[in-house]
Amino acid sequence: MSTTLAADGRRTRRRRQALVAASVTTALLVIGVGLSLPDDQAAVVAPPDLVSLIQVPGGVAAVSHRHGPVLTADGRAAGFTHDELGAALAVSNLAPRVSSAAGTPIYEATLAEQSWGDPAGMLARLRAELPASDSAAAGPVTTARSLYYRTIAGDPRGDYVVVSLLADTEQARTAGGLARVDLTLRWDDGDWRLRVPTPRPSLHPDTTGYVLLGAMP
Repeated sequence: MSTTLAADGRRTRRRRQALVAASVTTALLVIGVGLSLPDDQAAVVAPPDLVSLIQVPGGVAAVSHRHGPVLTADGRAAGFTHDELGAALAVSNLAPRVSSAAGTPIYEATLAEQSWGDPAGMLARLRAELPASDSAAAGPVTTARSLYYRTIAGDPRGDYVVVSLLADTEQARTAGGLARVDLTLRWDDGDWRLRVPTPRPSLHPDTTGYVLLGAMP
């Protein structure tokens, strides 16, 4: 009986060794297949978002397919993502639309529906300014050839953020820098709203610390 048990034990050990060897071989084959996958089966990486500058009522703004604006109608723009680039795009779109150069219907509607703070005060300021056709703001010297941005306060994924925007204009270049304006946004009901009245632009020496938002072709 002991001889039979010994023989059976040897047969059992050989079967176990064969199973282990088969398992190791299978595992190595799986790893080998995984490592040798062709490039076209690798994880797909989304292409970087393309941002471009376009002419809008009141000036120039940046737009993107992924970050907004999603809605554009009657000279208006809305629907920006709740992140840093979405905030920068919102600033670039809303700021020119609350200027006298945008025209009364557009700046009145933008102030009423896409701003917070003191819309009445901003409205009074715009109505006191010269019409766009008589203003220097209507000329090419203040049209931005490129825009740069930097988040200087708040959280672009939170409720409030302050975005500093630089505009490369002929007027600012002649003065020795770029036009800078720091604008505050609030996330409200699924979109960004602009705090008004907006500050007057100031002269900034260079683009150090800023990111290119977009440039005219």
